Amino acid sequence: MANHHFIQRFLCFLCLVLVAISVSVYPRDVEFPLVQSMSYFPYADNSLLGKGKYSLTLDCYYSNIFMFNHNRTTLNDFEVLSSTIGFRYGIIEGGTLEFYYRHSFIFGGILDKLIEDFHSTFGLPDDDRPLYPRDSVHYRFHDSFYYTSNQNGASHLTTAFLKQIYKSTHFSIKARAAVGIPLSEKPGFSSGKLFVSAGVAASYKKKWFSLELSNYLTFPGKPSWLSDVDIHSFIFLSQLEARAGRWIGGFTFRTSVFKEDDVANNAYQAYIGFKIFKHLELIILEDFAPFDTTPDVSFNLRIKIF
Repeated sequence: MANHHFIQRFLCFLCLVLVAISVSVYPRDVEFPLVQSMSYFPYADNSLLGKGKYSLTLDCYYSNIFMFNHNRTTLNDFEVLSSTIGFRYGIIEGGTLEFYYRHSFIFGGILDKLIEDFHSTFGLPDDDRPLYPRDSVHYRFHDSFYYTSNQNGASHLTTAFLKQIYKSTHFSIKARAAVGIPLSEKPGFSSGKLFVSAGVAASYKKKWFSLELSNYLTFPGKPSWLSDVDIHSFIFLSQLEARAGRWIGGFTFRTSVFKEDDVANNAYQAYIGFKIFKHLELIILEDFAPFDTTPDVSFNLRIKIF
């Protein structure tokens, strides 16, 4: 058992080290498995590939998540490591076909003490973290599920098509349509229902400055494990990113599929970063109130394999 915990902690630490020395770091979706079980947004790259060209990327997120409602019928206390493989192919000029597969693992992790010490040092509220043991798993949503041990699950296989709509010297508009095909129906990890998604990405670029705004709507199916819960018919995500020379900054907004309680709150997340080298960018992500559907700490590693 001791060896098992050592290996788990070592892998977590290794993941954090890789983030620090990675090829490039980009923020994408807001990590929160309960909402992502309905749909996720793996679209960081809005560039178009030439006809016959292809690329393969691997995205890894490592996040610490902690929240619970007053009745403690909803509880998210764990760390999550998720990986998304993305394959993109230029099927026509001005059109790129995309495939994404995401798999996530939840476990106790190693960041609880670091976060609690940070709160204590700077006199910040502890958010009632001491109510639950450090480095443990407590993942519950009413009577739908309750996990207290390490778990993993497959998300939807997402197929998307990105198309050029308009292009000028400095400005372009692209549209994307996607379908999420369920590979499993595991409560808290996958709805087991199809989702459809559509969005538009507008970008402006001139010399050392660029600005990109992306907006998406996704329409998830209601899972059987939420049969007694009323949910919204869609999720909306909007992301604004600016790049000025080596500096990077952005803001992400995402609604929740739920209608009631703390998990119904929207997610707000900002980030700022600096491009240290050609293939190394350091990004710091910060969530904003109400802190209910966002991770406390999140890192993202993106590797372009080819």
